[in-house]
Amino acid sequence: MDTTVRTRQGLIEGFCENGIFRFLGVPYAKPPVGERRWRPPGPMDGWEGVRKAQEFGPICPQTAGAVFQTRARSQSEDCLYLNVWTRSLDSQARQPVMVWIHGGGYLGGGGCEDGTDGSCLAAEGVTVVSFNYRLGAFGYLAHSAFGSNFGLQDQIAALRWVQENIEQYGGDPGCVTVFGQSAGGHSVRTLLSCPVASGLFHRAILQSGGSERFAFDHSAPNEKTYAASEALIAHLGGGGPDDLRRLPTEVVKEASHLYSGVIPKRGKVHTPANLAWMPVNDGVILPVDSDARPLGSVPLLLGFTRNEARYFIRPGMLPYNRILLWAMTRVLAGNQARAVRSQLAAQATSMYERFDRVYTDAVFAEPLLATAKRLLDSGHSFYCYRFDRVSPGAAKSNFLAKHTAELRYLFGTLTADEYDETDQRISGWLQAQWIAFARDGAPADGVAWQPYAAGERILVIGDDVQ
Repeated sequence: MDTTVRTRQGLIEGFCENGIFRFLGVPYAKPPVGERRWRPPGPMDGWEGVRKAQEFGPICPQTAGAVFQTRARSQSEDCLYLNVWTRSLDSQARQPVMVWIHGGGYLGGGGCEDGTDGSCLAAEGVTVVSFNYRLGAFGYLAHSAFGSNFGLQDQIAALRWVQENIEQYGGDPGCVTVFGQSAGGHSVRTLLSCPVASGLFHRAILQSGGSERFAFDHSAPNEKTYAASEALIAHLGGGGPDDLRRLPTEVVKEASHLYSGVIPKRGKVHTPANLAWMPVNDGVILPVDSDARPLGSVPLLLGFTRNEARYFIRPGMLPYNRILLWAMTRVLAGNQARAVRSQLAAQATSMYERFDRVYTDAVFAEPLLATAKRLLDSGHSFYCYRFDRVSPGAAKSNFLAKHTAELRYLFGTLTADEYDETDQRISGWLQAQWIAFARDGAPADGVAWQPYAAGERILVIGDDVQ
């Protein structure tokens, strides 16, 4: 069976397994190494002969953040590679294309994580693409002397590669869906606001990320990223761009983690609002007023999980007592902290459950509802969900429907030791909804899942849907 495809850059040889063609580690831009560190991604040079694409390319240097096992053999600044899964190499197949943007707080992860393997979705008749992009300070340093938004520009470069090449993988370049979770969802929201990304995709799915700014975060937009960039440059010696581009990768990697915001200051409560490395409204790639702009006209699907917080504040990780709850509600609810604590107490739940509720609501639910209001006001038609299903394994660990809980269902990567037949059924249903949305701009179950409206119609995905 021929597994060779001609791209704009040259011939690529993948492999076929269980009826699915796989092309792993396909370069989509020049390696951003050496003098190209902190530069926009350049178009990949062509090559002679046939290039093997049978193992994942290196992922961006990282310390933490990956959700699942990354199957890349190494980390490297030479990380701009993508992967394609498809059951057809017929250029006339015109399959919907689903481009996955991985999460990880803009700090970790890659397009090679085992829990988000594209094989099962591809088996249902879509062409699936995942990719790596620059992370941490490598991707999101923001300074007038260096530039900014390098990771965002990588994402745009990957989408351009899709437009140029995806027909050869059975995909329809006129029917491209971007979908992402956490930082990946935030990336999707950013791309919706990015003029140079217009026309590169036609549907968008935001999972557990990409909603309005946190109501409790009163810092100036981009303030943390610019401050972290200044601090990192000073920490590395305060030299100019050429000096810092010559520094070893490990030195930049360590500094990136140091100023990432994941290390909470003494006496402070850590939330995703503390993260420093992310896109900025630089007026070049991302408009200064992008946070206030309408989110375009493409069909949107967005949602969150019922117990998002349990991924971040895990059972047994902290002393979940009244003193800490007082501190957390003060941060997350401000002058409404006392009222929030009274409501939580009235629910007669455990102290840990109260932490879960206030954190999940403030960081995920309220921002999503604020985005829903924005979309309603602009006349946008869209769909909302909340994922509630608790697998046997999640019940045992007390993680419940934590942040990332829906991903193995969506990608069909459920493991036998953690999931049961009900989970398999929900997985099949979830895949059908996402694929139908990618194809038609609406979920497959049009009876249960109708567009969000003034009555706040959010589909709850539990043991059943309602």
